[in-house]
Amino acid sequence: LFNNYFGSGLSSIFFQEIREARALAYSAYSAYTTPKEPGLHHYMYAYVGTQNNKLKDAVTAVQELLNNMPQSDQQFNAARESVLKKIESNRITKEDIFWNFLDAQKLGIDYDIRKDIYQVAQHADMQGMQDFFDKHIAGKKYFYCVIGNKDLMDMDFLKSLGNYQELSLEELFNY
Repeated sequence: LFNNYFGSGLSSIFFQEIREARALAYSAYSAYTTPKEPGLHHYMYAYVGTQNNKLKDAVTAVQELLNNMPQSDQQFNAARESVLKKIESNRITKEDIFWNFLDAQKLGIDYDIRKDIYQVAQHADMQGMQDFFDKHIAGKKYFYCVIGNKDLMDMDFLKSLGNYQELSLEELFNY
């Protein structure tokens, strides 16, 4: 539900704010990931494909969004309906039955977790979304990976973000 509302898709807060409202990117998305096994970490990541001359504004906008989530009841309700409809219409068939079972077993679950997601989504509200955001997203430290032509980058700005490390093409792409 959080990903539908905040970061994934054309109607998400992240996409609408970064790409549509501020025209800072060709594409933009973010997601909060759930580990596939107990003991592993959750991750929040964001992607912005932008021009070199908009990098500083794009990073600043992402930082703002990752610390202050805009609230829109209309978008939240649409995201909730989308989650519910997806669960209602999605069928697990053929070999996916086995893979879903195996994934659930890794997490110590012996039933279809979508049942829990559906029940929670039915009763979710904006305050719960804000509480989740405040606890797991806002105020955290983030790692930045910027790929582009170094000669066109504002290197002083990039270095101002924190510890700076430059990688070679071989290190980055392993060729």
